[in-house]
Amino acid sequence: MENGETIIKRLKAQNDLGWFDSICEILKRGSPTTKKLIEILGEEKPNPDNNVRGSKFIIPFDKRFDSIYINPNISLSDNDKPLDFLSFYGEKFALKSTDVIKKFPDYRVQINTYDGGSQVFFYPIPIHFEFTALSFDIDDGNDELVPQLYFHNARFHFGNTLVQGREGYSMRR
Repeated sequence: MENGETIIKRLKAQNDLGWFDSICEILKRGSPTTKKLIEILGEEKPNPDNNVRGSKFIIPFDKRFDSIYINPNISLSDNDKPLDFLSFYGEKFALKSTDVIKKFPDYRVQINTYDGGSQVFFYPIPIHFEFTALSFDIDDGNDELVPQLYFHNARFHFGNTLVQGREGYSMRR
């Protein structure tokens, strides 16, 4: 098994598709828990004012990303817990939608009435992965445009129950 430093170097050296494939491999059954995954992704963003956060904000080691969010939001003294949600965003990150569709062919497009734009939601995901859905935010909701898009974000969802809200779909435990 690779150590954290080796994983960090490997992820940073890959192109965007290689990175995505590696993250999917890391998130197979028996995947790292919240604390272990944070160790390879970045450092927790300081919260000097102790603002209430729904997610743990991560300053990425990989500079193609501007932000990473992970749930549950646990402190360093908390017991480690399984993942609920993992999100990556970066303007320097560009994943071809066709590459995602080859790996995960089942998807739907849902209008985001809360923030605008639309969500491309891949579900169901093959059982050998720990995550149960994958989503990407896009500006336009035209289903016909999906195979021509580049995604600048990736959200991995974990849970057993599909929920539809104003921002699109999500998964709950």
